[in-house]
Amino acid sequence: MTSTDPTPAVCRTHRAALRALVPFVALALALSACTQGGPTTEPTDQETAVQSSTPAQDGSAAPSPASSTPPASSPAPSTPTPTTPPASTPPASTNALLTISVQQDASSEPVQYVLECVDGAPGPATTHPNADAACASLARLGTAFFTARPRKDVACTQQYGGPQTASITGELDGTAVTGSFALTDGCQISRWNSAKDLLGAPGAQ
Repeated sequence: MTSTDPTPAVCRTHRAALRALVPFVALALALSACTQGGPTTEPTDQETAVQSSTPAQDGSAAPSPASSTPPASSPAPSTPTPTTPPASTPPASTNALLTISVQQDASSEPVQYVLECVDGAPGPATTHPNADAACASLARLGTAFFTARPRKDVACTQQYGGPQTASITGELDGTAVTGSFALTDGCQISRWNSAKDLLGAPGAQ
């Protein structure tokens, strides 16, 4: 039976050749995609979050929300409350009326002074040449200096300070006082020095 297909034989040959080339073209395209790193895909949400948290390679990191928040201002230091200083103890109000006699040696006439202290200050009857220091010395010594008994267990150095002698009699803060002074040993010299504002320095004329 004779074929009735109007398509020329040449066209049929061309179509057969094209059908044979299609697999090779598809293979070539696939190989080309593999050599170029494969098809690009859209990043997932997880990859986007990781990339956004990675600092930029140029060293400038995106500021975090905390860095844009201004630091909380520290509270202003409270002003210290001034404290009232304790009241100072008022000086002792020494009142005295004493007669002081100082003799340079046995052959000399004694020199006498009157020392009056009113509330620690020299009074009008004072004839003492150093009345301010004498009243301050009385406030420091007190009546105990005149009423104290010498201690027998104290050894006194055997030194001689001179022939001077002195005596004090009168009233100190309402108490009658009397005292004798000499320079015959170390204990007596020390006692005189304690009262030198009243008696004068040892050896002074």
